[in-house]
Amino acid sequence: MTQSSHVLELAVFTVKQGFESQMPQLRVMLREALRGFDGLIEFSGYSPEPQGRVFVDLAKWDSLENAQNVARAFAEGDLRFAPYAQAIETLTFMGHFYPE
Repeated sequence: MTQSSHVLELAVFTVKQGFESQMPQLRVMLREALRGFDGLIEFSGYSPEPQGRVFVDLAKWDSLENAQNVARAFAEGDLRFAPYAQAIETLTFMGHFYPE
């Protein structure tokens, strides 16, 4: 694998019933938490069609190491992510990708 300028992190997840309308505010809090870690280049959140509960988050990181550090903090229950994590019912997919 050659050195890359960035890594994309993709997460596809379903939120618990009733959390759909809270996602914009929860994403504000998530962005703030992500800024506390090294390497974030960009974050975008995507919402489902009306009445849907499947959301997508796409983050661009400067390195796989930094992306994995944040993913590990989230998975280990870092309190900065607690409100966002509590809204998630099911994580369908989460992975890291390099540009070609």
